[in-house]
Amino acid sequence: MSEIVEKIIGDIPDILTGNKEKLVRNAEDFGKYLGNGELTTSQIRNIFSDIKRMESFEKNKADLILLRPKLAYVAGRHKRRVKVILDLQEVLDKCIQEIRDEKSFGNFQNFFEAILAYHKYYGKE
Repeated sequence: MSEIVEKIIGDIPDILTGNKEKLVRNAEDFGKYLGNGELTTSQIRNIFSDIKRMESFEKNKADLILLRPKLAYVAGRHKRRVKVILDLQEVLDKCIQEIRDEKSFGNFQNFFEAILAYHKYYGKE
């Protein structure tokens, strides 16, 4: 596990409870890291779209849990060419495991969206 992934995983409880400073700082650091690692937006766009379509934690709890194997599939499919996708899968999977209510679900959506925004900003695409 990379140093940045360890730091983010340690901050996930704070991010999901609403610490916006940690959310933005970690999203920027991780987005920059992913952007330098050959990860394309299209490789994660479907998962992001699935998450954005979810209306609420209570209504979509089962769908959220089923994202974990979908993330593993995407990571497994691209891991030979794009090593950082395993780090993304690990962070998002840990976030999903930690979601307990509407607030943490909304913060997770915001965190993933911020990661993608910074990835796009710093990325090579």
